[in-house]
Amino acid sequence: MAAAPSVEAGAPFAFHAQQLVYLRAVERAATFTEAAARLGVSQPALSQALAALEARLGVPLFERQGRRRVLTEAGREAARFAGDVLGRATELRVWLDARRDGAGGTIAVGMIDAASLYVLPSTIRAFRAAHPGVQLRLVVDTSRALMERVRRFELDLAFVVGPAAADLEARVVLTEPLYVYAPPGATERPAAVEWALYPADSQTRVQIDEGLRRLGVTPRVMLESSNPEVLRQVVALGLGWSVLPAAVAEAGGPVFAAGRREAVAERTLLGVRRAGGAPDARAEAFLRLALEG
Repeated sequence: MAAAPSVEAGAPFAFHAQQLVYLRAVERAATFTEAAARLGVSQPALSQALAALEARLGVPLFERQGRRRVLTEAGREAARFAGDVLGRATELRVWLDARRDGAGGTIAVGMIDAASLYVLPSTIRAFRAAHPGVQLRLVVDTSRALMERVRRFELDLAFVVGPAAADLEARVVLTEPLYVYAPPGATERPAAVEWALYPADSQTRVQIDEGLRRLGVTPRVMLESSNPEVLRQVVALGLGWSVLPAAVAEAGGPVFAAGRREAVAERTLLGVRRAGGAPDARAEAFLRLALEG
């Protein structure tokens, strides 16, 4: 082949993957004729594609050695690069296929404290058992923060307290009542005690405040926490009243259950994803396990 024209220093290379396949085949074959036969193309087509690659790279890739054409130093380096690129391309294809089928890649799942404590542990175990090749990354945060992270493509799926924003696709996972809990044996009126409740800006708290208002109670809040175990402990120590789901509050047994009063609200746990987002078999599998659980 004639010496290839030079290209401007610093200019980006542009080439086709097929040209790299051809270069790799020539490196492995004894002759152009053999390489063309292995590729199922004509020798002129092979030579034309490699001449175009030389022109793009701006360096000669081959030199004459008798009647044969052999790789130059630049050609050998280009062939090594071609092998790396094609190998990585194959790895990418395998990874994408596994991701599409739900068998590989990383999935980021967000959840509120309550979901991580008692709703989803069995789902997490089942997902890991069924999808050992998938790396599961878990994030615990507030409902509003989780929905925003879904929008920013930081999370593939999140479990939040409804209602969900209109730009998110939501599925109902669980609906649970929230009850007033007082220390066992408490005789005070609800309006006369101090309360430990979810943070004022949380979606759960909005529903609690509305429920207490219907009962004529404006709570004097002495502690706020998004962790229901913390709220439960406040009641267990006799320091105040709270509003909690039974699955958390009564996990300590019948003594604590004796402090249950009326239901004041009902909250819905939703699994949310970006509306119109690309299908993701892993997220669908995780959500399906949560719905079945």
